Amino acid sequence: MKKTLFAVISVCLLTTAASFAQMDNLSNMSAKWVCSNTRNAATDEADIVNYNPAGLVRLSDGFHINLSNQTMIRKPEHSFSFNGADYSFGQKGTDAFLPMLYAAYKKDNWSLASGVYISGGGATANYPDGSFNTTVLGSSYLGAATPGMYQSITDQYLKASSYYLTVPLIFSYAINEKLSVAAGGRFIRGINKTEAGITLGNSAYGTSVPDFTATVNYKENATGFGGVAGIFYQPTNKLSLGIHYETRVNLDFETTDNTGTIALAPDGTKKRRDLPAVLCTGASYRITDKLTAAADFNYYFQKGAEWDSITSPRDGKKYSASSTAGNCYTAGLGFTYDVTPDFQVDLGTKYTAFMYNDQKLYYTKMGLYEVVKYNNLNVGLGCSYKISERFRVDLGAGRTFWKDKTVNSILAYPAEIPVKITDKGYVIAVGLDITL
Repeated sequence: MKKTLFAVISVCLLTTAASFAQMDNLSNMSAKWVCSNTRNAATDEADIVNYNPAGLVRLSDGFHINLSNQTMIRKPEHSFSFNGADYSFGQKGTDAFLPMLYAAYKKDNWSLASGVYISGGGATANYPDGSFNTTVLGSSYLGAATPGMYQSITDQYLKASSYYLTVPLIFSYAINEKLSVAAGGRFIRGINKTEAGITLGNSAYGTSVPDFTATVNYKENATGFGGVAGIFYQPTNKLSLGIHYETRVNLDFETTDNTGTIALAPDGTKKRRDLPAVLCTGASYRITDKLTAAADFNYYFQKGAEWDSITSPRDGKKYSASSTAGNCYTAGLGFTYDVTPDFQVDLGTKYTAFMYNDQKLYYTKMGLYEVVKYNNLNVGLGCSYKISERFRVDLGAGRTFWKDKTVNSILAYPAEIPVKITDKGYVIAVGLDITL
């Protein structure tokens, strides 16, 4: 019996774990971005190596270093009814330390820039009391056991994290006073970790039958390279325009470090999950001597990325995961007001839209309800203070708003289970910009 149960749990936990291994549309931003939600046409701090690389030549001559940290607080909750009982699971924990480093050297009409930051992922899903997935799958485990052997799920948990560490190398050159260009590449190191477990207990045969626990604990790592190209144009002293393109990064994730009771995939197993190409555009306009408005638009070409296929429970056919997810975009609008020459306040908002071709099918394997991806609105505010000619401090705070949503799960296909999703997220960021 245990061999059969072990096999069922292995298959089901594989489905669960695969859902949380990637959270690549969540990225960490600099403190300055948190303040205004717009940076694609900025020219004031070293963090623009990630937002407006061609604008780096507009910095003053010398070394420029930007240090930022984000503290992320997410509060998703998933409520549903299953087998005659009502459930509600919420995420616990905070990502308190998510640091970023940006650096640039500017001389005359050229600059060279690099850094270390998170371009994708950058979040942890932590469900210490279980989740929608572990509840539904745990019930299937009970059905696989000898009748009466185990009567309930006595413990369940799920935790996953994803980080795409990025190291760019960008060269920028000013063609003239109005036009500059940038070109370079970026090294990506993807690190995904999944932990999950389910315990079956309360045997009808009493304490003579011990509880049965199945756990998963493994990592996935991938390395890839991509190109970056950008243009910055400033036709007048008031108007600035920035655009840059980041190519797709091919990533073959390899399974390592299996330490749970179940190895979902042997060490060395590979699966494909590219970072999609993205086109980033921005404009800023100085309305008055004190007030500046900025707008950003980013488009993510997810359909052009290669992700492992999804096997549909509806028809048993395989579908492209990236095409099923569809492309997505973000649009931002921000304002900066110069209270004094040394003190600025910022306010901005960003809208994110996911254009699914088949949301249900995508959630079957990717993201599910633990790291749900659907349209949201972000609002940020903050301030910057120039301590001296060499040091500037940035403080920012933001909140992300999602509408309450009910999604019908097909995890237990052909049955559909309505899952009500409520979510809210917060971020606090602090940054230090240094000029040497």
